[in-house]
Amino acid sequence: MMRTLHSEWTKLRTQRGTLVGLLMTGVLMAGFSAFFASEQETEARFPGGDDDLVQYGLMGIAFAQIAVVVVGASLITAEFGSGMIRTSLTATQGRLRVLLAKAIVLSVVVFPIALAAAALGFVFAQSLLRGNGYEPPAYPKVSLTDPTAARAVVGTALLLTAYALIALGIGTILRHSGATIATGVGLLFLPLLFLGSFPESFARRLEQATPLAGMAIQSSGDRMLTGFDGGEGMPIGPWQGLGVAFAWALSALAVGFLALRYRDV
Repeated sequence: MMRTLHSEWTKLRTQRGTLVGLLMTGVLMAGFSAFFASEQETEARFPGGDDDLVQYGLMGIAFAQIAVVVVGASLITAEFGSGMIRTSLTATQGRLRVLLAKAIVLSVVVFPIALAAAALGFVFAQSLLRGNGYEPPAYPKVSLTDPTAARAVVGTALLLTAYALIALGIGTILRHSGATIATGVGLLFLPLLFLGSFPESFARRLEQATPLAGMAIQSSGDRMLTGFDGGEGMPIGPWQGLGVAFAWALSALAVGFLALRYRDV
């Protein structure tokens, strides 16, 4: 297993597309979190403001998730495209071990990059929000040392890792880079785009059952995350929502393994 992990690490760090995707994950997460915060303003001067400053400090995830889908997809589809997957499977003699090693290496690389970018973007965003009127007493100052903020920042990094693993599973099933990226991005964004087209009860269930549920991890608790269908909040708890995202990742990887095991490559 250690040799397989070393092999997958070598592949990851020598694939230009994967490295670019990892760089863009950090840039988009930190950069767009700060940009979104710079565009928000409030004149609230009394306690009880409705905006969630924790969520506002992490909005770069809307763009960073596209980058991690590209990273997760390219880690497997590049080998299918070049035919190198046959060599990998022949040398390893264990298809589960190959996919597991890819998932481990992907997670170990994506998580710290996403965590650093989320923390950096959050710090910049809070400073910009305070400059735009989000000040006490309406909005108490929020820092990385606050438990809810720390949970949201770490949870955001975990959520991006889950999205990368979903893309890895889809890529193992579809074996084509373009199709995998389109499917992964569609899975993450289509529920968001079409929530307003469904009855409220169905839309809430959609938020609970799709990878979109993972966004609940950005809730600050006292000010619930704004519902993407315009409702008052996500209809699922932070950790439960993150669990749904990882359930999707594990399911995609399981189906991907079955496809890898029983289908000729």
